[in-house]
Parts: sequence; C-alpha cells; structure tokens
Amino acid sequence: MKRILFIAVLIWGGFTHAQPFNNEWIDYNKTCYKFLVGSNGLFRIQQSVLASQGLANTPAEHFQLWRNGQQVPLYTSVASGTLGASDFIEFWGAMNDGRPDKPLYRNPDHQLNETWSLETDTAAYFLTVNPAGNNLRILSTPNNLVAGATPETFFYHTQGIYY
Repeated sequence: MKRILFIAVLIWGGFTHAQPFNNEWIDYNKTCYKFLVGSNGLFRIQQSVLASQGLANTPAEHFQLWRNGQQVPLYTSVASGTLGASDFIEFWGAMNDGRPDKPLYRNPDHQLNETWSLETDTAAYFLTVNPAGNNLRILSTPNNLVAGATPETFFYHTQGIYY
C-alpha cells in the first residue's frame, strides 16, 4: 500500500507547478533604479538625477527601462555617448492599472475591470544599464505636414467611467 501511495504522489508531483512570481524579467547581475509614477504623462529624468546615482558616465544607448516585466521604449536627448549637463531621458509613463491583479483572482473573470488596481495607483519603473544592446528607443522624426496631409472627416472618442 505504501508503494502505491508513493508512486501516486510521485506522479501527482510531476503534474504540479509553482506559481509565477512575475519577477522573471529581473537580471540580478544589473542594478535597477526605481522611479515611481502616479499619473499618465511624459516623464523626464534629468542628467543630474542620473549623476547623483553614479550614472554620469553611462552612454545613452545603454539605458533600458522596465515596467511590469516589459521593456518600455524611452527617448534620450542624445543618441549615443554620455549625457551632458542639460541632457535627459524621457518616457511615457502610465499609472498602475489592474492587469497585474488578475492572478489574485481564483476566477480571472471576477475582476471588475483592468483599469484600476486594487493596491495602488502608483506604478514602478526600473531603469537599468544594458551594454549588450536591443534597448527600445523612441526616435525623433520630423513633423512634415506640407507633403499633402488631408484632414480626417470624422473623429471617434471613447470615454470610460469606472467606479
């Protein structure tokens, strides 16, 4: 009987798995600098803030930004090289939403909406230095409307009210 129970436990153990902790994106060999964002908008990190953290001589192309395990594209005022005293990093930041809360529900359909988080409205962004490359960037492009742009005939806007 003990052998049968032992074999059954071994088979059952082969089908089980641990829950994800949502920190699989973290590279523990790199230092992360945390920035908190509590509203939607454009955020700027000045070179003086980076210098105070010891990142004054870091090339601009090595910066990488993360939120909720996803890389976020960012804009640097210089494409490559170290940032000068008046240079900066900019990114579009969004307040915390309810998407990371979905695993908290036994049945994910019971979540009222994904727009608001149950915990906080403040999202955490993590700035790291990745010299290997493949860092997402927002590129500046010229705004040339002379080349025959036609106005749209209508406009749709959807607004949500979430309680």
